[in-house]
Amino acid sequence: MKYLVKSWNLVGLIPVLGLMFGCGKESSVSSPSQALRSPIPRTNMVLIRAGTFQRIQFPVTLSRDFWIGKHEVTQGEFQTVMGLNPSHFTGLSNHPVEKVSFVAASNYCVKVTAQERDQGRLPEGFEYRLPTEAEWEYACRAGSTHRFYFGPTLEGGDAHAWTAENCEATTHPVGAKKPNAWGLHDMHGNVWEWCSDWFEPYPARPLTDPTGPATNGTNKYKVFKGGGWNQDLQYAGASSRFMMSPSNGIHFVGFRIVLSTR
Repeated sequence: MKYLVKSWNLVGLIPVLGLMFGCGKESSVSSPSQALRSPIPRTNMVLIRAGTFQRIQFPVTLSRDFWIGKHEVTQGEFQTVMGLNPSHFTGLSNHPVEKVSFVAASNYCVKVTAQERDQGRLPEGFEYRLPTEAEWEYACRAGSTHRFYFGPTLEGGDAHAWTAENCEATTHPVGAKKPNAWGLHDMHGNVWEWCSDWFEPYPARPLTDPTGPATNGTNKYKVFKGGGWNQDLQYAGASSRFMMSPSNGIHFVGFRIVLSTR
């Protein structure tokens, strides 16, 4: 973590509670309680069924199905929608967009929602947005109860994740590493990914559809998850979480999108 502190001096970028704990119970995946209406998802979206996973010692339940991006939003996708590319590693259309703030990532989702609705592919009541932290972790785990979706240790990580050990100090094309059991790539590594939650320590109780705390002046930072090219694999576990001001962008943080009902 010395790289983060010395090179960027980010006040909000610190490791926080909930780093990389294995879980003792099996995750469960339930059948959807009710069929979703029929939007036409954008290319490379994966349907995730409602279910429950174990966060540290408490269950977290997601009661609704949702779609999530098969990979991180690329520079090319961001450029097409927003007309600009904020990335540090420029000119790499199939690499994840990075150096993108939470605010910019949220604006991308708003614009995609409007475009898809205008083109008749998105019924009222659906929207594209950033995943909640619970949605992100549930999708990352893909039914696994381990530290990583590929197992409980670092062994095998090279086949699944771009991290400091193998990335040669840069991002890489999305989807180049093996996916998890639900077909999602780069959930560990390549770039960290913004979530919609404001940061606070996890509540010590079972939760259903958590969205994090409301901002009240004390919650100043948004969560991002998943590990990135500039840090070792040990920081990329499914439970790992870091935080940063929503107005900041840095060259190892990007995002992927979710499609769901409001």
